[in-house]
Amino acid sequence: MNPLPILFAVVVIGGILYLFVRQNRERTSNAPLRGKIQAQVRYSTTLDHASILGTGGFHGTRGQWIRFKGPKRLVIGTDAFMLSLPQALREYVFTGNETTIAYSQAPSGLRVRDWIVITGQAGDRQVHLAITHKRRLPEIWQALADTGAAEGAG
Repeated sequence: MNPLPILFAVVVIGGILYLFVRQNRERTSNAPLRGKIQAQVRYSTTLDHASILGTGGFHGTRGQWIRFKGPKRLVIGTDAFMLSLPQALREYVFTGNETTIAYSQAPSGLRVRDWIVITGQAGDRQVHLAITHKRRLPEIWQALADTGAAEGAG
């Protein structure tokens, strides 16, 4: 009997379980701040694009922007905000005064696009997220700045 198919199935099931445990742990730790944001929503919008700066790991992603697929929603409260990425099973919650925002331009497809780069603590690690919207980028910037997010270097 070949043990390879059984080993493969165990690895796949283990990976799926890991994703659900990670998501549940994140949601549990973010629950108080997420509840506060949802109770005091000042601005909410879908986003055209969102990416995270890779920190290493699979396929050498260090320093590369990794694009999130699927729907993306930014919800901004009075002093905190969250980026929900349901298809990626991720949710990033930030406190405004512990976060920096910066304008940036980067190639996206065949053209250069304006982005807001968010740098902050998400759980136990620092992350860099880039978000954009075709028509509402100045409104999004102002709403993020109103949470206490500091302007950083672009």
